[in-house]
Amino acid sequence: MPHRKLEAFEALGQYMDLLLDAICVVNPEGEFIYVSAGAERVFGYKPEEMIGQSMFAFMHPDDHERTRSTAAEIMSGAGKVDFENRYIRKNGEVATILWSARYSPNDDIRIAVARDITAQRRVEIERQQLFDRLERLALYDPLTQLPNRNYFYQRAIQALTLHSDIGIVYIDLNHFKEINDQYGHAIGDQVLHAAAQRLLKSVRSHDTVARIGGDEFVLLLERVQTAEDAHKIAEKILATFDTPIELTSSSNKFQIGASIGIALSTQHGCDIELLLQHADNAMYKAKQQRDKHIVIAS
Repeated sequence: MPHRKLEAFEALGQYMDLLLDAICVVNPEGEFIYVSAGAERVFGYKPEEMIGQSMFAFMHPDDHERTRSTAAEIMSGAGKVDFENRYIRKNGEVATILWSARYSPNDDIRIAVARDITAQRRVEIERQQLFDRLERLALYDPLTQLPNRNYFYQRAIQALTLHSDIGIVYIDLNHFKEINDQYGHAIGDQVLHAAAQRLLKSVRSHDTVARIGGDEFVLLLERVQTAEDAHKIAEKILATFDTPIELTSSSNKFQIGASIGIALSTQHGCDIELLLQHADNAMYKAKQQRDKHIVIAS
């Protein structure tokens, strides 16, 4: 490359350095032939440590293939103003770099401006993680990690818009209050968590189990055609509690059961509140009839 060209880049680099960016010039082999002084701030290396070296020697290995593909596009004439990849600084830190790059066919070089956006991306990731945590707190029960009432309502309304044949199963755990009173809330919480896991394993993959409070759970059955189909799922739920719950923190075995009420949209309408009410009433009937643990709302 002509000496005067490098001098021009050096002169421009002095101004670019004021903007906290770095100018990089790369030959067709992907080797740096010019790097402005700002490179030390952006990449963690002095310019003389980078010049003559392949850009891939400093780049995060996971970004090599994607960068090669983008470099080929640039050399075919496409300008890039928003390409991101990661470089590994001299101290081992991973930096996220935002590039603006063009190809000069007359000089057969790629000219690019590099900006360090590591801090910006870190803040964005932290913000997204915080949002995800808040969303989870709003939609999931922290004890059992099951969906809560809010999530259940959203899912049920969505299911009804997709297909009108849904079922609501209201589940109340039997003998849980006695366990909670006798062994304390810490053991009671562990029993609840174990019960929630059994409920999850006893339903179909496209159904939704939610905890709506205390020892009460609701199950959203999607695409359930008949009361008999819903009854079979309820029987499977009862069967999962035949075996006592054992906890690693206690030598005791905890036998619990369930009282179950069922309501179907095909019989009781498509109002979620009304379906829950029918299922809840049926569950209380099941609780009162000691010999009958599953009741389908009339």
